[in-house]
Amino acid sequence: MKPIGKPLPRNLTESVVIRLQPRVDSKLSGAVVFPLVSHLDELLGALLQRWSIPVLRVALGSVFIWFGALKVLGISPVTTLIQETYSFLPIHPFLLILGVWEMLVGLGIIVKRALRCVLILLGIHLAGTFVALVFNPPHFFVQGFPLFLTAEGEFVMKNLVLMASALVIAGHEVRPLRKE
Repeated sequence: MKPIGKPLPRNLTESVVIRLQPRVDSKLSGAVVFPLVSHLDELLGALLQRWSIPVLRVALGSVFIWFGALKVLGISPVTTLIQETYSFLPIHPFLLILGVWEMLVGLGIIVKRALRCVLILLGIHLAGTFVALVFNPPHFFVQGFPLFLTAEGEFVMKNLVLMASALVIAGHEVRPLRKE
């Protein structure tokens, strides 16, 4: 490969040469990667390793705080769904407790306090949302077929992503208990 260069003015004795030399990166199965792209890739990888879990914590925590606040304020769009699904519970106290629970879970995830307990509470909460599928299937499945979800069914099934997010956070942020 020929160097690409432009000489400096004559009063300077050296010329500047910019060389674009590809290198073979064995991690990419012999693909040619230019140094700039490689450095940007390394930078992006470092940024993702440093910030992806904190961003995930803030995002997940914010969702729980937001949804909990809507329940506490009595303006949650899922109030009717909860009332019809858990008809055996007094709706207003249940929504208040559920809303406060969600807000505490969200805050705990964001600030990383008692994270093990907070994630256990989150798991219990999300398990409760999946119980709704058993209590009131017509609300969640079209004609009772479990692969055809209603809008409410999709709303509940998205909790799989919330649960997976909690598992990622637990795997990266919660340290094993030590025996002494």
